[in-house]
Amino acid sequence: MSECGSGATEFAAEPEKLSIEAGAGLIAAILFVALGSLYFFYTRGLSNLYGDGVAHVEGARRLFDSLTPGYLETGSAWLPLFHILASPFAQNTFLWKTGLAGSLISVGAFVVTAWFLFRLSLEMNRNLGAAVLSLAVFLLCPSMDYLASTPLTEPLAIMWVVLVVYGLYRYQQSGQMLPLAGAATAAFFGSLTRYDGWYLLLFAAVFVFWSRGENWRIRFWRVTLFSLISGFGPVLWLIHNAYRYGNVIDFYNGPHSAKAFYAHQLATTAFRFPTDGSFLISARYYLADLTLVIGVWPLVLALLGLLAWALDARERSRRAAALLFLVPFVFYVQSMAHAAIPIYVPTLYPFTYYNLRYGIEMLPAVAIFPSFLISKRLAPRVRTVLLALLPCTIVVQAVTLLSVGPRNLAVVQEGLVNNPCHSNRQQRLIDFFRDHYDGRAILVAAGKWPCMMPELGIPFVKTLSETNTPYWKKLPHGAPGWVGWIIRGNDDVVDELMRAYPQAFADFDLAERDQFPGEGTLEIYRRRSR
Repeated sequence: MSECGSGATEFAAEPEKLSIEAGAGLIAAILFVALGSLYFFYTRGLSNLYGDGVAHVEGARRLFDSLTPGYLETGSAWLPLFHILASPFAQNTFLWKTGLAGSLISVGAFVVTAWFLFRLSLEMNRNLGAAVLSLAVFLLCPSMDYLASTPLTEPLAIMWVVLVVYGLYRYQQSGQMLPLAGAATAAFFGSLTRYDGWYLLLFAAVFVFWSRGENWRIRFWRVTLFSLISGFGPVLWLIHNAYRYGNVIDFYNGPHSAKAFYAHQLATTAFRFPTDGSFLISARYYLADLTLVIGVWPLVLALLGLLAWALDARERSRRAAALLFLVPFVFYVQSMAHAAIPIYVPTLYPFTYYNLRYGIEMLPAVAIFPSFLISKRLAPRVRTVLLALLPCTIVVQAVTLLSVGPRNLAVVQEGLVNNPCHSNRQQRLIDFFRDHYDGRAILVAAGKWPCMMPELGIPFVKTLSETNTPYWKKLPHGAPGWVGWIIRGNDDVVDELMRAYPQAFADFDLAERDQFPGEGTLEIYRRRSR
């Protein structure tokens, strides 16, 4: 019998018991942390700081609130699933303006992730104490608690990864098709949430191929099934980009892609990302990110757990699915080195905060690997000591991270430092329209001014943007009569349009013009009275 088959027999022979009362208590604890975190950060005005979060909720709102509601509002740079899930909530004005429409998705994902991470650790270790340790690492990570209160896509993406790994582990142990199909379905949804979900597909397919000792024909059939289901997500997105933008990889090299933004940065400032072209420097930055977002001691315990996994030949194969949690490290190091994705940490040049939250995607790995230190082959007294010391270490790390106050958490600082709504240009725009807006439609670049509409409660059906393709294509022949305002920023699509077709906007007078150092220009036009 193969090693995998032997592990499956042992797994079946020694199931871990979890009483209904204990399960209910753990679910209650997870809900308490999830809802408590949302309340804690929301009531302090911290849950909707990120410009990306504001934009995600805008994207969700636009699916119904638009001149062209529905499919036409789906962009190319961001994958659509988060926006689709949040869109029903975003139609509520309060949930839209506060960002809670997206936060509710993150809270739900946090709860599901915590439960299945606990279940995975319980079944891998067949030890309730080890599973509780994994759950504690996840729940007591202040950065994760904060991100679960935000309308960002990371919590949802982490949930899909955990479900993929859990399904593949169950498939490895049982050989049944249902958990394999479940893992493939979770991977499909993950590939429509964040692009790191695409990266996971290859590693997951390799795991499916080698995880069990069947003959080659069965292996090929099952990896093909997994790949067809999970790979349908990227295929759909490639088709979408080809149909919507005429470029199958518009998300990668189109005008709203990271590469396009980086090229514009190089052309205008000549500032090159410090990680560009170097895997080694990229790894250094990502490790520095992890120490700030997750903490040093959980990382140390995870490394020790990874070593314990490597040395434990008897359990190594059965726990191999946990290695899939390491894929984000490979993805982000590669992305920083060669895909124009920057991560800045305050401890390294340029000594600021940017994309630090990407480090949180390593949390499932940091949560699961320390549980491997609680080996059944250890003396009972040693296990007892470890089960006392390891959770205490996690608690001390959480207290240390929170001791500086919630506003000084690295992921919160990132939101505060980069919050577009605090910029002088955005504030001037909001103040002007608060005093002068008369209800007529506004010509504006989508996503360029994300703070004004929710701040003033102006519905997107009252805006005309490049996402409203049928209307946008007619603008060179003149702005429709129902458009009363134009918002123009330097080098945005409205600026480009007005430079190319000035005669189309001859009926508009400049009502406001401001120059903001380091931010650019703001011009507001109002249709001339007749």
